[in-house]
Amino acid sequence: MKKIAISAFLAMGLLSTHLVALDMGSMLKSAAPIVAGNLAQTPTVQNNSLISSLSSSLGVTPTQAIGGTAVLLNSVKNKMQPSQYSELTKQTPGLGDILGGGSTASLLSGASVANQFEALGMNPSMVSQFAPIILNYAKGYVSPEIATALSAALSF
Repeated sequence: MKKIAISAFLAMGLLSTHLVALDMGSMLKSAAPIVAGNLAQTPTVQNNSLISSLSSSLGVTPTQAIGGTAVLLNSVKNKMQPSQYSELTKQTPGLGDILGGGSTASLLSGASVANQFEALGMNPSMVSQFAPIILNYAKGYVSPEIATALSAALSF
C-alpha cells in the first residue's frame, strides 16, 4: 500500500511539473508581444531606423522587430565582455531604448532564442535573418573590435 501511495505521489509531482512548464510557455506566448508592443509605443523606438529596416526587409511587424532585436541583444549580452556590450548599447542609437530598461529581459529570460521568436509569432529560422541586419546596423556606429565581438556573439 505504501508503494502505491509513494508512486501516486511521485506521478502527481511529475505531472504538476509538466503542467507548470506548459503554463509558463503559454504565459510567454501571451506576454512577449505585449511587452514588445508597449516598447513600440515609445517615440524613440518608433523612429528607430533598425526597426524600420527589419520590418521592411523581413516583413515583420514593428512589435516583432523590437521583440526579436531585444531577444538577440539579451542573448549576446552573455557572450560578449561586459565592457564591449556596454559600448555596443551606448554607441549604437536606439539599442538601449529597445532593451526597455530590462522589462523584456526579465520576461524572456530562461527561454531559448528560438522559443522567444515563436512567442513573438515568428519562425525560429528568422534568427538567422535578424542577426546580419542588426550587425550591419551596429557596424555603422561601433569600433571594429566591438563589431567583431558582436558578430561572434550573433553566431547561432
